[in-house]
Amino acid sequence: MIPPIEVQSVDLVVLSQALHHAEEPAKAIAGTHKILKAGGQLLILDLARHNFQKARELYGDHWLGFAESDLHRWLEEAGFKKIEINIVAREEQPPHFETMLAGGQK
Repeated sequence: MIPPIEVQSVDLVVLSQALHHAEEPAKAIAGTHKILKAGGQLLILDLARHNFQKARELYGDHWLGFAESDLHRWLEEAGFKKIEINIVAREEQPPHFETMLAGGQK
């Protein structure tokens, strides 16, 4: 899936709390790689894997967050380099969502 943006035309793509709504997150990541210029960056801010099933009903989530290993694999398969993934926030209240920041460079 390629967004309706010219290939190799942007320096930065930010997917903020969007990937868990994508039907095929790996294809969404691969699509961002195509629109980035050489040296461009992708930043993903999304949820770590969780078991809060009601998120599907309440928020329309397709995915209940992601494992760091899955994000890393999808970024690598899309062709990203300098991949970094870190937990950047943890909710104190239930359901205790954790937010990850993932990034890579084309």
